[in-house]
Amino acid sequence: MAAEDTRGAKDIKDDEAYLDYRPEGDGAGVEIDGVPNARGIGGYPTADGHTVRDGLFFRTAGLNFLGEHGVDDLHRLGVKEVVDLRDPLEIEEWPYTLPDDIHVDRVPLLKTDPSADGDLKEMTAKGIDMAEMYHDIVFGSAEQIVLILRKLLTDDGHPMLIHCTAGKDRTGITSGILMSLLGVSDDMVVSCYAQSGDNLGAAFKKAIMAGLVGDGDGVGQISAAQTAMLASPPELMRTVLAGIKKEYGSVERYCLCNGMDASEVEALRAMFLR
Repeated sequence: MAAEDTRGAKDIKDDEAYLDYRPEGDGAGVEIDGVPNARGIGGYPTADGHTVRDGLFFRTAGLNFLGEHGVDDLHRLGVKEVVDLRDPLEIEEWPYTLPDDIHVDRVPLLKTDPSADGDLKEMTAKGIDMAEMYHDIVFGSAEQIVLILRKLLTDDGHPMLIHCTAGKDRTGITSGILMSLLGVSDDMVVSCYAQSGDNLGAAFKKAIMAGLVGDGDGVGQISAAQTAMLASPPELMRTVLAGIKKEYGSVERYCLCNGMDASEVEALRAMFLR
């Protein structure tokens, strides 16, 4: 079970060296031509002295950014399963295709109003509350998140790559829950999440702005949406983990209450930890 984080806000503020941690493994980054924020979770330590294995789970921004050699890179990494966490309107806005030997599963994690004009445009129109959005993902899509983690245990379910649009919100939450389930400390989960803001480059910013400008909203709203799309403040992920523990007692219990059984928890740890 993941170690509890009992530090107060002052302790966290006074000791943020963990945010600069980079693992010796694919958690430090992988090359997928054209795709920002591409990395695994390999190399992260657990609280009980294990290390997460490389090559089983990757997380990225949208694969619509794939460059000329991007598919070759997916094959080099051995990716068999891609889980696209975006909603249908995002997929329509930023499509991609992959060869038949890489299966793509669409599992949208945002519960949007079907009459709205898409996630990003809806956020610009209504204003952005990222903490509320994260809460809705964690507790509104718990069964879908757990289903993704359970799929890792199937023969064709790994190596798996998950992505949303930026690879930081829906992707960051799903990755963080997996890491915490494996026993990675809250600090390391938060550190992994917080790196996304620096990993998103100019091409991503340009694409996001192009998707927002056409909706006719004010400059201030677009700027706020852009900021939210590019930022990954540590407190958001720490709040996610604290919320799960408050509601369920632990991330393991969250998974067990939303479709996973104890044998699957142990199987995931056996698969991922060395």
